[in-house]
Amino acid sequence: MPIESILEGLKRFQKRVYPKNRELFQKLALGQRPEALFITCADSRIDPCMLTQTKPGELFIARVIGNIVPRYPKTIGGVFATIEYAVGVLGVADIIVCGHTDCGVMKGVLNPEALESLPHVAAWLRQAQPARRAAEKSKGHLTGPEFLLALTELNVVQQLDNLRTHPAVIARLEQGSLRLHGWVYHIGNGIVTAYVPDLNKFIPIRTPKIQRAKLRDTDTKVTRKRKRA
Repeated sequence: MPIESILEGLKRFQKRVYPKNRELFQKLALGQRPEALFITCADSRIDPCMLTQTKPGELFIARVIGNIVPRYPKTIGGVFATIEYAVGVLGVADIIVCGHTDCGVMKGVLNPEALESLPHVAAWLRQAQPARRAAEKSKGHLTGPEFLLALTELNVVQQLDNLRTHPAVIARLEQGSLRLHGWVYHIGNGIVTAYVPDLNKFIPIRTPKIQRAKLRDTDTKVTRKRKRA
């Protein structure tokens, strides 16, 4: 039974993981100071801490199907409260909105008639219809998985725009003390792409360390060519 495996995991945590990290957890018991708010889908295949290799206390996480951020003040609820608390109280410096490939929610946005028996889900997903219209307008030549990915990306961009309608976010953006990021996690190959506004597209994230390594490799090749010449 699933609950049995979950309880076994809890037992392993208490016997193995907690003792090795006792000092960290005792410190966390006194409060939290996360570095970023990570808004992502409730899909079980996404583990924000595994993906970013962060420790407990470093991410404030909001999970909701479709990683949807309602426009202010359209739908007051848990997502609003989470954003307001993270930005206004915890003072996070970054907000990341992370979508993912093979998103069942995005498939539902494309086929709303399949959600007739799920009225609350259907109502929630109507908030992603602007992304669908944008995808049909700019990416209508694409089909199948390619169009689904385009929709997923445009949905992330839409949620970034929606974030900018929240008073707490607006205030911090005006102060220059908050940054917004749009990501898409490609589950099958582990790649994460990030939205670059200047290019108006998503490109694979490359860490500074990898970039420096590639630059050194390129410099080495150029030097070798010069020596041969």
